[in-house]
Amino acid sequence: MLSPTVVRLLYRIFALLLLGLACLSPLAKAQDLVAQPTPYTALLDFAALRHPAGVKPPLPIWLESVQIIPAGTVAETVAQGLPEPVTPPHTVFRIRLRPMPGLNDLLLLRVFFDDKPDAHPTVTAWSEIGQRQFASKPLGAGLSLPASESISLPTQGVDYVEIDVPGDGTNIRKAFLTTLKKSVVHTALDFDPAPLKEVPVADPFGNANPQPAQENDTYLFGRVRATLAAGVIKLTPPNAAAPAAASAVNSGSNTETGETPPQRSVTFEFNLESVPLLAFVALDILGADPVAPLQVWVNEQPAGYVTAQFPDLADPGYVGLVRPLEAMRFNYAGWLHGQMILPGSALRVGNNTLTLQLPADATPAAIRAIELQLKHNWRILDYTFAP
Repeated sequence: MLSPTVVRLLYRIFALLLLGLACLSPLAKAQDLVAQPTPYTALLDFAALRHPAGVKPPLPIWLESVQIIPAGTVAETVAQGLPEPVTPPHTVFRIRLRPMPGLNDLLLLRVFFDDKPDAHPTVTAWSEIGQRQFASKPLGAGLSLPASESISLPTQGVDYVEIDVPGDGTNIRKAFLTTLKKSVVHTALDFDPAPLKEVPVADPFGNANPQPAQENDTYLFGRVRATLAAGVIKLTPPNAAAPAAASAVNSGSNTETGETPPQRSVTFEFNLESVPLLAFVALDILGADPVAPLQVWVNEQPAGYVTAQFPDLADPGYVGLVRPLEAMRFNYAGWLHGQMILPGSALRVGNNTLTLQLPADATPAAIRAIELQLKHNWRILDYTFAP
């Protein structure tokens, strides 16, 4: 007969074996897939809403209805207080709100659209008696690329919001709306973020707010920061360009894409009085392809790729692209921040060149706010000697 001590020992060994088997089991490691609730958010697919048999999306309690008013209808002219006929015709996407103070006092509206030169959307907010409470500037830059822009929209005195666009409105793809709440963020007094034209809003999917390019070069703690180009430059790979494009532009041009011929690459020239210890290239990119990043050459030598800071994959800004006999690829319909670190040895005293180029298999994209940072030795630079 086994003693109580032996029985307890055997029990412990058996329990440890069961625990080990449970840890090795795939089912033990699996997590339940739980749908994230979004009771105060709406994603409106206007292509589906146009279809007579399309499934109507569920709307949050603060959103009463969504209506698409075709171009040139009487309802459109009455809503805008314009005389008939409207020239050119406009399409209106009307989003009617249900006033709920404390819940939808401030909204984030993000419009996804094809950025056509002759079809810039605008966002307006109206009271029931036809008084305009808010009007945005025309969205987009006419780059003929999928794009998106966000607006923070106060709703006091607002009964409905309209997205107005010239033409038949087919370039308006989606709209994302969500209620906003306030939170306090503390910033360093000497390092306050550059002011934006609109109230900064934390993006729901982790996308950073764009920062405007600085006008003057600045120096801080051994770092020199300089803007190479502040304006928008469109890049088009060879498979999409017609005719074949010029390959370089001077950094001082800063011209809008619509005024220049298609180009696959852009080159900037700058002069250095000394070689830095480290260099940093930063820019914003529209239409970034996660698997075909922007290529970088420094002084005509390949230096690597620009890494874009892509947001959460749930972001509606990811637009699929299907080519024959290829897997689906994606572009991001919005501006993303990109960066690349360069060794100081890649640069030289005197004239230097920096070239940014799209891969041959990429789709058209645009860049802006191209910036160069240089790290130099300074009086309290922290470093160690390695044997």
